[in-house]
Amino acid sequence: MKNQYETSPSVVEDMSNALKIPQNEKRLGNNIFITISKTMGLFMLSQVITCIVIAVYFVSNIMRTTDVTGDFSFEITFGDGMIDKNLILIMLFSEIFMIIIFVLYAKFKEKLNLGTLGFSKKNMFASYLVGIVGASFCMFIATLICIFTGALTLEKAECSVFYMFLFVIGWTIQGLAEEVMCRGFLMTMIASCYSVTVAVMANSIVFAILHIFNPSGITVLALINLFLYGVLASLMFLYSKNIWLCAGFHTVWNMIQGNVLGIPVSGVKVPSVFSSVFNEKMSFVNGGSFGLEGGLGVTVILVIGCTILSVLLRRRKVTKL
Repeated sequence: MKNQYETSPSVVEDMSNALKIPQNEKRLGNNIFITISKTMGLFMLSQVITCIVIAVYFVSNIMRTTDVTGDFSFEITFGDGMIDKNLILIMLFSEIFMIIIFVLYAKFKEKLNLGTLGFSKKNMFASYLVGIVGASFCMFIATLICIFTGALTLEKAECSVFYMFLFVIGWTIQGLAEEVMCRGFLMTMIASCYSVTVAVMANSIVFAILHIFNPSGITVLALINLFLYGVLASLMFLYSKNIWLCAGFHTVWNMIQGNVLGIPVSGVKVPSVFSSVFNEKMSFVNGGSFGLEGGLGVTVILVIGCTILSVLLRRRKVTKL
């Protein structure tokens, strides 16, 4: 029986290990718009489940705070990007449903194996560790840029060790979930029909658009940075030939920015070790209420990162970007 997973020779030659797509076959009936639509549909399904979990959380809080007269004082604050920390944790932990949905759909509907999505055992821990170190270094440099330009100062804050532990787990799930969706599934599916370059650009655009509805501070520069981040993560996926490098990077990028430095993560504030004080006149550098991801400091880091990885990929002849 004819295998339905054909791809172009360039993709096979350059991406055989990362995407694990057989030669001389073409995936029929899937254009880029259908693939993106499938991805968004699966994403929305995961968000519906998250909303159900959040609704249960709301109801439980209302019942717990209701007194005998029927009055209650339950309240969640959304101002300035600060959302109830328990709600944020629920949203982060609920991303596990996104991973499950994409894995099951890829396996049973698209007939893909876990290796296709980047779940490779080879260099798993080493890749994840490199991602952790890389994200720590990048965030350190971006923060120094803001501090030395007077765009940002840091002050000591109080943060529960227990909550920090929960956020570490939450960001780990969230980072992996978004990488599975955008890089493991969407990028792989598009690359099976089009060039790797198209796959990188398309999944990065989708990744940026998904952040438009974040609580506060979204700007044109923030969208550009989110797109660049998507490109960087895609290049990591291509270079490492697994999902672990970009997942580790994604997790620690968010965690250090949010829970260590006290900087909004794409507009969302979380409990942190330090508290960030932004110079409003330097918002083009520090990103304002959206966080560092909306500023030029991160733009510089992302451009340098993309350039380095592109050079490394060309030298290894992994892809023709």
